[in-house]
Amino acid sequence: MRFELKKMLRQKKLLVLIVLTLFITAGLYIQNVSPPSKFQERALEKIEPFISESDQVYQILTNLKRSVGLDENQKMQLEQANLMATDLFQWKSAIYNEEWETIPEIEQKFLANMQLFESYENSFLALRDIEREMTMQRNEWMLSHNLAYEDEDFPTSPALFLKENAKILFGVVGVGLIILLFGNLVVTEKEQQTWLTVRTQPIAKWRLIAGKYISVCLMTLLYIGIGILTSIVIPIVHNGLPVLLEYPAVVTSGDTVSIISTGHYLMRAILLFIIASLFTLSLTIFIGLFVRNSFTQYMLTGFVLLIGVFSTLSLDSINAIWNPFRLFLFPQLLEKAPNTSDWWMLIFVASWSLLLLVGAVVMPERTSALFQASSNKRPFANGKVKRKLPPVLQVSLFEWRKMRRNPLFVPVATVLALLLAMDYIFITHQTGLKENEYFESIQEFVEDANVNRIYRSEQSIASFDEEKKKAEEKGDESWIAYYNDPESLQILEERLEGYRDANAKRLEAIDNYQQKQWISFYEYQLALNEEWRDRETVSDYFSPFTYAVSIAEKKWLLERNLRPVLSGDFTPTIFDSYDGDKEFEKYIHDLYKKVENSGLFSLYLNLTDKFYIIPGIIILFLVGIGFASERGKRPTLQLLLTQPVRKRDLFLGKVFTNSIIGIGGFGGFFGLLVFIGTLANRFGDWAHPVLHYDQKWIDDPFSIVDGESSILEGFHLMPLGNYLLETVALLLLVFWFSIVLSIFLSQFIRSKVGVIGTLAATIVAGYIGSHKLLGDFLHLSPFTYFDVARITNGEIAVLAENYQITVMTGSLVLFASIIGLIAIGWWMGSRKDRVPAE
Repeated sequence: MRFELKKMLRQKKLLVLIVLTLFITAGLYIQNVSPPSKFQERALEKIEPFISESDQVYQILTNLKRSVGLDENQKMQLEQANLMATDLFQWKSAIYNEEWETIPEIEQKFLANMQLFESYENSFLALRDIEREMTMQRNEWMLSHNLAYEDEDFPTSPALFLKENAKILFGVVGVGLIILLFGNLVVTEKEQQTWLTVRTQPIAKWRLIAGKYISVCLMTLLYIGIGILTSIVIPIVHNGLPVLLEYPAVVTSGDTVSIISTGHYLMRAILLFIIASLFTLSLTIFIGLFVRNSFTQYMLTGFVLLIGVFSTLSLDSINAIWNPFRLFLFPQLLEKAPNTSDWWMLIFVASWSLLLLVGAVVMPERTSALFQASSNKRPFANGKVKRKLPPVLQVSLFEWRKMRRNPLFVPVATVLALLLAMDYIFITHQTGLKENEYFESIQEFVEDANVNRIYRSEQSIASFDEEKKKAEEKGDESWIAYYNDPESLQILEERLEGYRDANAKRLEAIDNYQQKQWISFYEYQLALNEEWRDRETVSDYFSPFTYAVSIAEKKWLLERNLRPVLSGDFTPTIFDSYDGDKEFEKYIHDLYKKVENSGLFSLYLNLTDKFYIIPGIIILFLVGIGFASERGKRPTLQLLLTQPVRKRDLFLGKVFTNSIIGIGGFGGFFGLLVFIGTLANRFGDWAHPVLHYDQKWIDDPFSIVDGESSILEGFHLMPLGNYLLETVALLLLVFWFSIVLSIFLSQFIRSKVGVIGTLAATIVAGYIGSHKLLGDFLHLSPFTYFDVARITNGEIAVLAENYQITVMTGSLVLFASIIGLIAIGWWMGSRKDRVPAE
């Protein structure tokens, strides 16, 4: 174990771990730091629904008092409405004056007055159900622990920032980081041909594996300590706030809400992370027995984890405590209330880890033939060497031949094929689920309307005369006037007829879809969109912009009679308001997300869901390592430099060959996905509408009355095929830039993991830094265009209010950046060519 720890220190892996942890923590904290006005704006947004409904209730009761007068209950309601308005006014004042410590007490008064208001036969809809329970329990906890109001969306206090950072450092990212740096201890011995030497020593195999395993466990504990320390020290140095681990964290169990302290939440997160890391490390060591290089080990481990987590999410039958892959659903587990099953799950995962370790010790070491190339190599072109090629082309041809014989070539191709198959299976599974969920939701709405609307309306009409007699017997003049009004019964009958018509249209829509009568189906959806738009009180979260987009899409589909892509009647946009509730926002976007396993739409989902990142990283491991692959214990770069070839030609040859292979492989992945989707289902509709944002739209309450003129100028629809062509072209340029940048970095960085890690850090820092620092010059940074899907639809341009961010500008900037990197690399190589060998 001491020997392994010394090797880690010599390889500077601990230094890399500290730097990456500090980089992630500092980047997140910088993102959270904002002017106090932003904190105030977010705090005001959270109470805006309360203010709006409180004002509305007060207005209704005041008008009723002036017209017909108030009964005893209504008088008490008005009194409580006044008190709630006073509480909300004090709440706003506390926010403006930054008196955060007074807010919990004001909130308690508001909640108490709200409950009294509802006790007089009324309801306050802005805060209800589980959200109300969460708010009340959180408020009670904060008062009992004497805590001040804090910004939980972008926290800067030590405890809350540690809690937010723990979701990243002690989640999937943290597990991946530990395994990437320390998970290849056994395979590295095979790569460097030292494993057999170690095995000749008088040390049992189980001691070797146990020593390596414990060493990584110690590094994991050290990583946890570094993460906690940096997450606490940075906020303390910046704002000097104390570490309050008593701040409440909300957890749920079904409809039951519980509160635990932030300290308890962090302990759970760290415990889950430790057990998940132990299991992943055991799996990695077990797989390492059958492969000979780190890349293959990482790919197989990642693929096994991906399949396990996907199966756990898709199949409820295996989503049980005995399933170790359930542990990787970190967010779901942390948001649930602690119970005894958590301990059983940890015991099962620990048992699986021990079983894999025992298997690694007991099973004989046999490298799979699938990942083992033959030792006998035939000469290329039967030994006929082309001597008249220019030096750069000679190096490019040499690089291509090396790539063909690269031991990673077959594993990469195999993993990409498996990823492609899994990708399409997942999309197909989601397509079936979305279709079933869409029509089940319609059926449930129809059944609910039959019970709660149609049946009750029928009962009201049937008992109309009887209720009239009861009112006359009681002498209630207001109700007598109501029942003697001939329009009262007519309104009830019209309402009943409306409910029946609505149900009939919904059932007809299902039938039309099954009969493939798309026009009738779209007419139903269009009528539904227009009905929601024209309501006096529309959705609390959808903006008028969303209704305009949804209606425009239905008209586009109706005119072209295209096949529907389910599910969802609406298209959420960036102008919708969720009051900072990220979970609810994700729920709405998932609910109305359109999914189909046709060729074009499968590609569209890969681009919008950013699934392309996984095959991109895999291909980068093959073509982006550059000169780092020529170094190590067998530095072939030194041998190459003894040949009559220039360093600049080596650089250009690697860039030329690796770019062609990388772009060809990346583009081929997308092409095969479209081909499989076409064979399995259909090619898809080229003209299917995709939303493109044209300008920033400001919520105007009169925009609907004005015929949506201000909204319609804010967007247009573009054909899906055109969107895919532009997005894929931009993505290939982004990928080309990444390849060239990684080869450029490999001139200075010796290790393979270091090249990929530095590339990832550079891209993340470049993207965040560009958006934070460049301002009006954001369109000139190549890192701006890495979020390709939101570049092509104009979303980034609108959010940044920089309308020069387009696909054309991005293509020019990326191409210029690529040429610039190649020119600098060529110049640096030329300088080294002129330096005499030492």
